[in-house]
Amino acid sequence: MLSPQQLTIWRKQAADRLLILINRTTGDEIQPGDYKIDDLLRSLTNLPARPSDREPFKGMFPNSPISAGRVQVANRLKQLIINLRESGAQDGLVDDLLRSLSNLPPRPSDRPPYAGIFAEAKIPKITVQQILEIAPYADATRVAELLPHLQLTMAGYQITTPLRQSHFLAQLAHESGSFSYLEEIDPGDYLEGRTDLGNTELGDGRRFKGRGLIQITGRTNYGTCGQDLGIDLLKNPARLSDNDLACLSAGWFWQKNQLNELADRNDVELITRTINGGLNGYADRQEFLAVAKEVLLA
Repeated sequence: MLSPQQLTIWRKQAADRLLILINRTTGDEIQPGDYKIDDLLRSLTNLPARPSDREPFKGMFPNSPISAGRVQVANRLKQLIINLRESGAQDGLVDDLLRSLSNLPPRPSDRPPYAGIFAEAKIPKITVQQILEIAPYADATRVAELLPHLQLTMAGYQITTPLRQSHFLAQLAHESGSFSYLEEIDPGDYLEGRTDLGNTELGDGRRFKGRGLIQITGRTNYGTCGQDLGIDLLKNPARLSDNDLACLSAGWFWQKNQLNELADRNDVELITRTINGGLNGYADRQEFLAVAKEVLLA
C-alpha cells in the first residue's frame, strides 16, 4: 500500500517535472499539450470546462499571450499539485498529463499514480528514541510531532545514508536548541534594512526573521523557499515555523547548498560555515555529530 509520505514525495517530483516540461514549450502558437494543461488546471481549481471556442489559458489569463499563460499556469499547477491533500482522481489526472507531455505510455490500471515514472523513495527508519539520544534535552512530545516531517524531508532531499542523516540532525539540533525553537527568539529588528537579504520594505526584519529548523532568513530566501515548496511565504511568513515547513525548509536549504556532498566527505566545518556564515557554536555542533554517528552508524 502506498504510504502518505511516498505520495507526498511523488507529488513534489511530479510538480517539479511538469514545471520543466511546460516551460520547455515556447512561442505563442498553440500546442496540443496546451489544451491538456488548461484542462488539468481547471480540474484542480474546480473551474468549469473550457468552452470549445476558447483558446487555452484565455479564460484564466485573458490578457496574456499563450507563452505568458503557460508560465503562469506552470507555476500555479506546481502549487496545486504539491498541496493536494486527498489521494484519488486528481493524482490520476496529474499522472495522465505528465505521461502525455513525456511521451510515456498510459499508466497500467493496477498501478497507483506516479508509479513507474518516479522511483520509490527510501523512508528513513529514524525513531523518536534515536533523536532523543542525539539531543537528550529535547522534548519527547515535540520530537514525536516533528518525526514524520523529518522522515519525509530526509527521503525527499536524499538525506538517506546514516552519515548524511548524522550531519543533518546534528546541525538541526544545534540550530533549533535541541528541536525546541522553530523560529528565532529575537524579534528580528536587527535584520531591518538588510538589502543583502532582500529586506527592502518597512517591517521586513521582523516579518522575515529566522524560521524553520535551519533558520531561513530574509525576504529573498523566503520567496525562493516558498516557490520551491509550493507555499506563498511572502504573504504568510509565519507558516515557515509550522512543523511540516520547518522541516521541509531545512531540507530545501540542505539540497540548495549541496550539503549532502559535504556530508559524504564528513566536512562538518564547511557545512557549519554554509549554514551559519561562520563557526558559531562549532564545538556544540561537533558534539551533536559525534553522538549522532554513534547512534546512526553503529
